[in-house]
Amino acid sequence: MSGYAKSVVAAYVVVFSALAMVLTFSRTEIPYPLMPYLKFDFAEVPAMLTLLLGGLVPGLTTEVIHWIGLSIARGWVLGPLMKFLAVVPMVFGFWLGIRIHRRKWTVKSIGAALLLGAIIRVVVCCLTNVVVVLFVAPEFLKFSEYSLKTVGINVTSTSDVLSWTLALNGIFNALHVVLSSIIAIVLFRAVAKRLPRVAEKSWFRLEAE
Repeated sequence: MSGYAKSVVAAYVVVFSALAMVLTFSRTEIPYPLMPYLKFDFAEVPAMLTLLLGGLVPGLTTEVIHWIGLSIARGWVLGPLMKFLAVVPMVFGFWLGIRIHRRKWTVKSIGAALLLGAIIRVVVCCLTNVVVVLFVAPEFLKFSEYSLKTVGINVTSTSDVLSWTLALNGIFNALHVVLSSIIAIVLFRAVAKRLPRVAEKSWFRLEAE
């Protein structure tokens, strides 16, 4: 847990959940060149910032609120759910990596956080994608096949399409962990330098000194 009062942590959750929604609907994203329908989405950063400030539960709560708000606003279940099932493993894996190193700010702790965040996210997303393309929305494989051929990847069978889709998806999710985490860390450090009291009470640096 962080050293903040519960009301402060609740305020962080509300503010960063709202920020995630704003970033989503303002389309602050970058296309993934290998599969253009995938986007590097900066709306993941607020959940990571809440994690660094308040700990695991506030970080996950921020993403839950973002997921619910996104589902209601778009009136679509599958897309927001897939995003939720990508962000939650990342947040948990990052938290676990930092927790193993007693929340200390070191190269090893950051490396472990990024590695575990990437591994857990990639594994979970691989499983969810298999479920979606084989059972929930098989027609998505056709769309994926078209996307692969668009970028010059020659696929000749369903197994080829599935293999390439999962492989490129895995690379995308691993890169997304690095992007979202590094941006959150840079912002966190910038705030900590200007507002030392924030760092003193945050979850991430609670035992770092």
